[in-house]
Amino acid sequence: MSARRQSWWIPLFVLALTLTSLPASTASAATVEPGRLLAYIDRDRTLWIGDDQGNWRQQLTNGVAVTGAVWSGDGDRLAYTFLRDGRSVVGLARFLPEPVTRELGPGIHPAWSWDGRWLAYVNEGTVQVVNRDGEPAGQYQVGATSLVWSPDGRYLGFTRPTGVPDYTDCPVLELGWVDLASGQTRIAARSFGAFTWAGDSLRLLYASAADATVWSYNVQSGTARRIANRFPNPCSGPFQITPDGQRLLFLDFRNGGDDLVVLDLNNLQERVFADLPIGYPSKALPESYVWVDPLGRFAYVARSYPTMVTRLDLSSGERTVLVPDDYRMLLAVSPDGSRLAFLDTPHGKPPEVIVRDLRAGQTGSLQRAGWAAWQPSAISPVVMRSWRAVWDREDRPVAAGAVARTWIWGPEPFLTLEERYADAAGGRRAVQYWDKSRMEVNQPSGDRSSRWFVTNGLLVRELITGQLQVGDSQFVDHEPANIPVAGDLDDRTGPTYATLRSLLAAPAAQVGREIRARVHRDGTIVEDGPGGVFAAYYVPETNHTIADVFWQYLQEESIVWDGADFVPGRLFEPTFFATGFPITEAYWARVKVGGQEKDVLIQCFERRCLTYTPDNPQGWKVEMGNVGRHYVLWRYGG
Repeated sequence: MSARRQSWWIPLFVLALTLTSLPASTASAATVEPGRLLAYIDRDRTLWIGDDQGNWRQQLTNGVAVTGAVWSGDGDRLAYTFLRDGRSVVGLARFLPEPVTRELGPGIHPAWSWDGRWLAYVNEGTVQVVNRDGEPAGQYQVGATSLVWSPDGRYLGFTRPTGVPDYTDCPVLELGWVDLASGQTRIAARSFGAFTWAGDSLRLLYASAADATVWSYNVQSGTARRIANRFPNPCSGPFQITPDGQRLLFLDFRNGGDDLVVLDLNNLQERVFADLPIGYPSKALPESYVWVDPLGRFAYVARSYPTMVTRLDLSSGERTVLVPDDYRMLLAVSPDGSRLAFLDTPHGKPPEVIVRDLRAGQTGSLQRAGWAAWQPSAISPVVMRSWRAVWDREDRPVAAGAVARTWIWGPEPFLTLEERYADAAGGRRAVQYWDKSRMEVNQPSGDRSSRWFVTNGLLVRELITGQLQVGDSQFVDHEPANIPVAGDLDDRTGPTYATLRSLLAAPAAQVGREIRARVHRDGTIVEDGPGGVFAAYYVPETNHTIADVFWQYLQEESIVWDGADFVPGRLFEPTFFATGFPITEAYWARVKVGGQEKDVLIQCFERRCLTYTPDNPQGWKVEMGNVGRHYVLWRYGG
């Protein structure tokens, strides 16, 4: 797949099918900080996982000679090959909640779908596809030699020999794909070297055997076109898309192979970073020598020997030398780019993997290890496209000026990262913070057609209770957030989230009753609010009643994006998808907004807090509070 999913393979062959459970450690991969879990193979050919500081490790295989491993796209499993009687077998390892391995059968070149739902491998040219648990899902006799999944997991690209003898180091191959839904197989072109897919999962990207330039083949229309008049030579260098699926990276070998080309796949505009320190004393550049961070901000490039590692800002072009002079080979870059793994092979001693922490200025080692790869980031094309689709539905019409109303999420995300979550795939999940909320994907292998594939966190409940949720039933106690629920952050008199903690169990207002209760910062309630709003809808799940202005808002018909056009539709579908259930009653409060004190009605739900400001213009009378901003301030300090 891409260089982010590092692998090390010795192609061999054998047959087996067993299930083995290994003893569990008192610690767990779920307790490792996101971005610090890695897999490695020791000198005895045993596969391990552990943290990159050397504080904890767990054995995954026992009694087999592992020759290579590759992480699943969701970071929840590992596929590996091992030797038996001189032949290669494909195995599957799961490490949560405890280590379990399964032998799948003879094969080489295991390749995971981006979401970790499917695993494919090659057995004497036949492609075997299994689900994430190793159960057979299909086989395709296509004579394949390499495999790459489309980002959506619908298509499986492959290459195979042309049938014409070619004894070069970079033979011409037939490029094709399998449609897993129909089982149909097609040959698209003749190519050479590595290939990949565009983020839309419709275009195969490859180096054409006809003219050695970069081409695209649309699997729906069956049309091919040249997209860059450059010479990438993907037998020797990288040929990969950025994690958002929007850009293609390769080296232009027309000028010596040290010019990195970043091709925008939407408008085919190129950006060339010339004369980069890239190189390795072999015919092929190791995958780790050009690596892109999960957000597509930086490329990390390396040259050996001596080894220099340079970080390249893909927006500004700024170059930062991270390691000026090292005698070891670069093996991997951590998902956040702050740690580098090098392979040390001292004379007369077992090899070891050295981990350099660039921020702390410290080094650690994995003794007797010869290969290592960090758990891939939970941030992937599947996740990022799903986040975008959720935002598009409600807020794309606002951004385009197709409707005049307040934001549901916000104009753009301000923070994207991984957070530890015990019950998510691989013990961590990708999250994206917006002004009004946080989007999450817990199980990338889940049903992407479900409205709940992307969830938005129970941030308000955490802010009010102080219980930071790190698993379905795991919490870390903190102080409730002493941050104003509404209005300016420097407001000294309006209620905070901490104020509302004592009001979570307040009795539900009777439907039809006028709401005049006013809450002060110290939690006292007085019946002197301006009124004019009424309790409208009782929610038995949480024993609270929603104010009529908020209930009308949640029932609102407006303009939404349906994936192709702006159309009329319910703004909130299902009703409580964005907000969750109410966890407080509605209260008036005197808060400072834009430096002026105003009467504002506040009601908090599990995921959002809604405000009603009577003198705001239509479309902005009811608004979502800036819960995403407040949560980041509480959890991370800004």
